[in-house]
Amino acid sequence: MRDKVLAALRYRQVEHFEVIVIGAGPAGSVAARDIARAGGRVALVDGSHPREKPCGGGVTGRALDLLDIGTGSASGQAIRHVRFEAGRSTVSVDLPEGYLDVFSRATFDRALRDAASAAGAVIVDARATSLGRSNGRWTIAAGRTTLTAPWLLGADGAGGLVRKQVTRPFDRSQLSIAAGSYVDGSGISDIVVRFVDEPRGYLWSFPRPDHLAVGTCAQADVTTTAAMHAITDRWLDAYPPARGRRRRRYAWPIPSLGAADVDAETPAGDGWMLLGDAAGLVDPITREGIFFAVRSGMLSAAALAAPDSARRYAASVRDELHDELRRAARLKAGFFRPRFTTLLVDALQHSAGIQAVMIDLVAGRQSYRGLKRRLLGTLELGLAWRMLRQM
Repeated sequence: MRDKVLAALRYRQVEHFEVIVIGAGPAGSVAARDIARAGGRVALVDGSHPREKPCGGGVTGRALDLLDIGTGSASGQAIRHVRFEAGRSTVSVDLPEGYLDVFSRATFDRALRDAASAAGAVIVDARATSLGRSNGRWTIAAGRTTLTAPWLLGADGAGGLVRKQVTRPFDRSQLSIAAGSYVDGSGISDIVVRFVDEPRGYLWSFPRPDHLAVGTCAQADVTTTAAMHAITDRWLDAYPPARGRRRRRYAWPIPSLGAADVDAETPAGDGWMLLGDAAGLVDPITREGIFFAVRSGMLSAAALAAPDSARRYAASVRDELHDELRRAARLKAGFFRPRFTTLLVDALQHSAGIQAVMIDLVAGRQSYRGLKRRLLGTLELGLAWRMLRQM
């Protein structure tokens, strides 16, 4: 395994690459891995490892199908039950094996980073502090090292350095706020999803190996971090597995684009590409981004191996990923309407067909294309029609 840690050098040096990837989350690590496997000289820049990321840590079956991270410490906890709550209604739904696993993001992301290193990517264990471009090459300062390359891939998140440099930052209306706590020492193994009416969004509780990741999210332009923390804290106060256990708060922004926002996105340009959260590639309903991150990393590496790379990558993102996100954005307002969420939980109690649809949607196996048609196909016509009228 080649794991060059350039930031540990005691002098500043200049390193030349074909591609620099900033951000060693799933998008950046997968991109660096595939570029290195294709013979490219690539640097993967991120000084944050090891770290636990503030998210649920749920990895859908379709995301796992794309990966080959192996077993051991990176293995996830298979989720077999999800409890949905809306108002006073609640229902527990069984999940088939392989539909959803929950990982510690520290071990999951490290496994992907190690795979990139094993493929030949040079790991730069330092934070990128500045970047610029001249004469067709990017220059990146990271720790005591300066890196240069003709291609720059931004996988450093919604508020990352690369997006701010190559295009415009996200507006507040294009983001969700997620705020919650890690709850240490809980042995619970089920997921809870509670729909929140004001502001409209949802609360989640995901089990990780040594803690729960619990949080609430809603659109950033209608709420505040303090309000999201208050909703999470009230729920935790009444949740028996969390009583008396230490809580460690977190908060972070999640891209949550409307349909028009998706259409206005520019995923690539002259010498650069944006991946994962930095490109706004997050489901605006579920706020699931790992599948889109992994897939965008793969698409970027494939595009770099072909002529007209920026155009090819942008076209692939628009055709494969934007189509799904645009459809989700159009359904979002209706999906979180209180009448719909209450009806949905009631439907999950009484209809195995609608349960199957919802399970596949959570696991990413049911796309938003054809969702309404499949609901009607459950043969629960009256129930499905009432749901569709609220969407």
